[in-house]
Amino acid sequence: MIRQAPRGGAPLRAVGTLLFLAAWEAIGRTGLWGESFPALSTIGGVFVNDASRNLLLRALGRTAESASYGLALGAIAALLLASASSLWPRLRIGLDTLATGIYAIPTITFGPVFILVAGPEATPIVLSALSAYFPIFVALDSGLRFAPAAQRDLAAVLGASRARAFGRVDFPAALPAFVDGLRLAAPGAVLGAVLGEWFGAPRGLGVVIISSLQNVRIPQLWAAALLCVTCSLLAYVLLSALHRQAHRRYAW
Repeated sequence: MIRQAPRGGAPLRAVGTLLFLAAWEAIGRTGLWGESFPALSTIGGVFVNDASRNLLLRALGRTAESASYGLALGAIAALLLASASSLWPRLRIGLDTLATGIYAIPTITFGPVFILVAGPEATPIVLSALSAYFPIFVALDSGLRFAPAAQRDLAAVLGASRARAFGRVDFPAALPAFVDGLRLAAPGAVLGAVLGEWFGAPRGLGVVIISSLQNVRIPQLWAAALLCVTCSLLAYVLLSALHRQAHRRYAW
């Protein structure tokens, strides 16, 4: 069951956000934390320059594309392996161990390997997929394990095969969990794409961040970082809306 936000929550969140932004602007203008922490107005000024704005928007488009492909690939891998775990329970321990093992290894350690194996263009997508795979797999696997027992029993009484019961009962009941996994994995997919771009990709926000750091372009660095945050938040909000729809339609 989805808990409804308390009344008045939206205005309170808006006030809290405005206070945070005002504090950021004040700290940046006074130089309290040094030149490495510019004011929001200074960061926003980067977008006034046509060349800088075009550079950042092209980089954002590339990172969003890599993260989208990575999220899709991670979701497909999680869907296939979680389905196999549900249909053939003997595989469950091995697949759970595989998922945990991948998650236990820091994503950044895969970067140099995939630069050599997959190339600079594909590395952001591969690291994005690795970052997204685990939360989707865990959420979907849990949803498949805890499908309504009464519905399973009814399918068995009606003579449905294991595969047919999976398609008619288990998977529809697990769809809200699957979308929830997508929602949780989206920020990780963006982070994986940015990490992949740090290892030599020709384009993307990760490249802009590294270049800005090396050339001491602090406002541009912050602008690129905030675009990463914006991309992650937007994906999370959109998938949260999809999760609510899936919960209303498929939750038992």
